[in-house]
Amino acid sequence: MGDDGAGPYALAVFSAQYQVSEEVTVLDIGTPGLDLVPHLTDVDALLLVDTVRSDAAPGTIRTYDKNTLLRAKLPPRLSPHDPAVGQCLAMLEIADCGPREVLLIGIVPEKTSFGPGLSDSVQAAIPAVVEKIAEELRARGAAAERRSDPQTPDVWWEVPLVAA
Repeated sequence: MGDDGAGPYALAVFSAQYQVSEEVTVLDIGTPGLDLVPHLTDVDALLLVDTVRSDAAPGTIRTYDKNTLLRAKLPPRLSPHDPAVGQCLAMLEIADCGPREVLLIGIVPEKTSFGPGLSDSVQAAIPAVVEKIAEELRARGAAAERRSDPQTPDVWWEVPLVAA
C-alpha cells in the first residue's frame, strides 16, 4: 500500500547498515492487530517505526512517546493496515505488563494506495529515520554501530517479478 511500507523499508535499511547488541531485537511484525500483544508484553523499551496521520508535509518525521500514544483517541480498526498499537498498549497497561518505554518514529505518508514502492518524499526521509533509530537505541544504552560492510536491504516487495 505505497508509503505504508515505510516502516518495514526503514527497518530493512537499518538492519543492512547497522549491527545492534544482542539485547536488541529488530522485527517487522506487520499489522497483526491485537496479535501484537505477545511482542509488546514485558518489553523494557519499544521503538516502533510506521507511517502516521498528520497535517505535516509528506516525508516529515514525527515522534510520539508512550503517554501520547495512550492519550490518543482509539479509532476503530477498519482495515488490515490499522495496526491497533494503541489498543494493545492500553490493554497491556491495564494488565501491568506493557513496555516501560515506547517511542513511535512516524513518517507522514504521501500515498497509501494499492501498489508497491515508496513516494519520493517518504523515500527521502528513510536515511533520517534510520539514523533516528540508531540514535534512540544508543540513548537507551544499546549498541548500534554502523556495519563496516553495509549489506543490501532485504526488501522483497521491491524485487521485480519475472515471467517464466
